[in-house]
Amino acid sequence: MGASIWLISARPEVLSLKDLLSPEGVECLSFPDLSRLPALNQGPAVMVVEVSSEGPSPRRILDDLRKRWPGCRVIFLAEEVDLEEAVASVKAGAYDFRLLHTDPEVLRRLILQALRDTAGPPGEERFLTRDPGLRALLEKLRSVARSRAPILITGESGTGKEVLARWIHENSDRARGPFLAINCAALPEALLESELFGYEKGAFSGALHRKKGKFELADGGTLLLDEVSEMPLPLQAKLLRVLQEGEIDRLGGAYPIKVDVRILATTNRDLEAEVEAGRFRQDLYFRLNVIPVHLPPLRERPRDIPFLAQHFLREFARAYGKSIQGFAPEVVEALQNYDFPGNVRELKNLVERAVLWCEGPQITLKDLFWSPEKVPSPSSPVKPLRELEKEAILKALRACGGNRTRAAELLGISVRTLRNKLRAYRAQGLL
Repeated sequence: MGASIWLISARPEVLSLKDLLSPEGVECLSFPDLSRLPALNQGPAVMVVEVSSEGPSPRRILDDLRKRWPGCRVIFLAEEVDLEEAVASVKAGAYDFRLLHTDPEVLRRLILQALRDTAGPPGEERFLTRDPGLRALLEKLRSVARSRAPILITGESGTGKEVLARWIHENSDRARGPFLAINCAALPEALLESELFGYEKGAFSGALHRKKGKFELADGGTLLLDEVSEMPLPLQAKLLRVLQEGEIDRLGGAYPIKVDVRILATTNRDLEAEVEAGRFRQDLYFRLNVIPVHLPPLRERPRDIPFLAQHFLREFARAYGKSIQGFAPEVVEALQNYDFPGNVRELKNLVERAVLWCEGPQITLKDLFWSPEKVPSPSSPVKPLRELEKEAILKALRACGGNRTRAAELLGISVRTLRNKLRAYRAQGLL
């Protein structure tokens, strides 16, 4: 139900949108009016609501719906639209406000765009899973999402920790507030401090104006501290104070500033081991680990491999304008026999490259290669996907003259992932 669309209207022209949306593979339900909505904990991803001057105001409807389903995108339709009211509704959080006689194709595209945006910024997918354990975890997190408690999300790189963090924000009572993320491993200590806490004009050489940090910008919303285990110890002490006191100090500031921010944090490290090694403060670990959430690797979620592969196939086929119907049977077998050290991110990159190479109605094994050269014939034994991946990486490195940054860009993976794979190959004696 979370990926469904609800149409709230009794008008045939609105209900006819079902026929336009059903080919997109989304569930589309209709209800004659708001009083008929089912009492479900999980509502739709997108709701299209007809409003009129005789009924409740759009603002009141929006407030009621957001209390029940915070992450839902709401599109209003009306026979006549007061421009001031429409603008006020959008400012209050409505996704859009359109006339009932708007071209159905325009409405179809608008609704599908809203559906794609339900997990946050463009390019971010919803947290999709068929794994029974993860589905049970999401149900537990629905009530936790509405609290202010910090959540620590652990798991290997590429498992979807940031996507889950966005899901938590969208299902919280802060969904209408900002969601900001900062990678604690990507910035040197001084820059990370100014990005988090901001600074006053003249605080240091080059500080020509006041700058608000991520904590202030996320006020009323959620701040994700990605790879929090990489945060230097001095900054860990400042972060602890924010969690304890609810206030921050700008660099060069004369007084503390109150902030109302919900903290989510992710790490691919064992934080207890980091505490034992003296690289992470124990008191901060306890503060962040109020609600611990562990995302299992993709190899432990076998149901998710074909499910997510099909999802990414549809996504990229649509993005690149290709008519690809699915995967050849040997591709499905190869995917299910692969352990995906790069997890969901690796699967997504793999499918995107395959879609780009594919020239037929199905993705074949040759489409999984970075280069179509020396593809095994149908009678040849099929190599394990790990071996195909290694060949693709080595070909990319040769093509780029050993430049890892360019090779990673060509392969659609991060330099860090490429470096880790090469290190693993050496450890296994494969290089």
